[in-house]
Amino acid sequence: MNLVLKISCNNYTAWKKDFDSHKERAAVCDETKTTVGKIDDKSCMVMLYDVDMAGMQQLMSSDYLKKLTEELEIVNEEMHSFEPLDQ
Repeated sequence: MNLVLKISCNNYTAWKKDFDSHKERAAVCDETKTTVGKIDDKSCMVMLYDVDMAGMQQLMSSDYLKKLTEELEIVNEEMHSFEPLDQ
């Protein structure tokens, strides 16, 4: 499954630094295709490909991400799934 997320937080720069250094995410999606687009200083869009949803749920419930979510006031505003177009 592929995902598009709209995320808000209290500091995009701090969020992006943690997002880029979070190597564990590679176990649950294809990091070679991960795309982040900054909207403004407090929000962005993220595209994740070939996501293992059970693995992602487990990752999101880790103590590290729970703490980060609280510190940066991270909110997943929207989440949409999509499939590639048939060629």
